[in-house]
Amino acid sequence: MKAFVVLVTLIVAAAAENCRETRDCTVTTCSTGSEIHCIDHQCTCTSAAPGSGSCTAASDCSGRCDGGRQHHCIDGHCRCAHF
Repeated sequence: MKAFVVLVTLIVAAAAENCRETRDCTVTTCSTGSEIHCIDHQCTCTSAAPGSGSCTAASDCSGRCDGGRQHHCIDGHCRCAHF
């Protein structure tokens, strides 16, 4: 039982890697075609959002992200977050 608790703790820690900026994300890995970004102090995988892609705020992004995920404006480009 003790080993199970330790395993669950490690999985939660890896799944919720905290960050102040993207370079702090050393444990989280993303699938092919995705990039890692620090969003709201959590390491998050993102993919390119549909549309023109240029933005200054998330409200500039149009279209829909897969699975109802949220748009984010990162470095002037619309991205879809994958949680």
